[in-house]
Amino acid sequence: MLVVVGGLSSGMRQSRTLASPGRPGLYHVFSRIVDKRFIFNDPERHKFIRLLKDGAAFAGVDVITWCVMGNHFHVLVRVPVIDSAKLGDEEVLSRMAHLYSERKMQDLREIWGRCGTPEARRRFLGPYRARMGDLSDFVKTLKQRFTQWFNRCQNREGTLWEGRFRSVLLEHNESDASTGLGALACVVAGYIDLNPVRAGLAGSAAGSDWSGYGAALRGDQHGVAGLEILWGTRVTDKIDVGQLLELHLGFLDRGRGGGHGPDKDEMLAAMSVSVLSHDLEEHLGPCGGGSERPVKRLAARMTSRCEEFTKAHKLGRAWLAEQIR
Repeated sequence: MLVVVGGLSSGMRQSRTLASPGRPGLYHVFSRIVDKRFIFNDPERHKFIRLLKDGAAFAGVDVITWCVMGNHFHVLVRVPVIDSAKLGDEEVLSRMAHLYSERKMQDLREIWGRCGTPEARRRFLGPYRARMGDLSDFVKTLKQRFTQWFNRCQNREGTLWEGRFRSVLLEHNESDASTGLGALACVVAGYIDLNPVRAGLAGSAAGSDWSGYGAALRGDQHGVAGLEILWGTRVTDKIDVGQLLELHLGFLDRGRGGGHGPDKDEMLAAMSVSVLSHDLEEHLGPCGGGSERPVKRLAARMTSRCEEFTKAHKLGRAWLAEQIR
């Protein structure tokens, strides 16, 4: 049974499904350029990813992985529970520096400093605090900032995006960092990382310069940090970064029907299967067919276009159960 809250959207304005108050949310975010125009070349992709990282630092969200295609983007993002009222003024100002220029920050700090009392200073920063830990503000700010930059560079005006962004709320392991985010999160992350492969733009996930995995492979710390959150400390405390990259690639290869030949690390191959099969059995019960079979069947969902990943409102473990039967 597919878990869909609100049904699939079909050209209609999508009502957004968010995590319950007081609980973290994991979302697959997707948005396309107006008229499906192909505007993302290397300079545009580079700028967009930089704005993505800056926006995440301001909002306090964790970008797990991403992919920027010719006319759309995918982001897997975790929004933790943030009590912004408890953030100190200096912390808020530090985060604001990721969004605003040095000149703008000087002006904002001057205004903040002229506020007569600590309470007045907190009130001045209140609107910025309120934006932190907010999925809609995070994505809206990202798209607006990229539009402003792109329009300025191209001497154009008007909208750049095809309406609001879409987001799918994903059920995941919320409380224990050691176990990672769970099997569903790994599948959606793989689906995003394999986007260039499905489109015929790269022979493998390692061949893409504009995905989270491709960035991690080239030493990008944001990409590596996303993989560490995805797989959890139970795995990452035992292996180094190079092994983590190989472990994730091994999972992506499973989705493409690849095996683990003599050039593959058998320990890492067994570890990836163990982590995911344990998650499946913990939440769904015994899957049958040994540990390898359900993981491989689930991984196969990464290799073809899957409308649920972009049009559902929510996906949960019932969807997982359907895929591995």
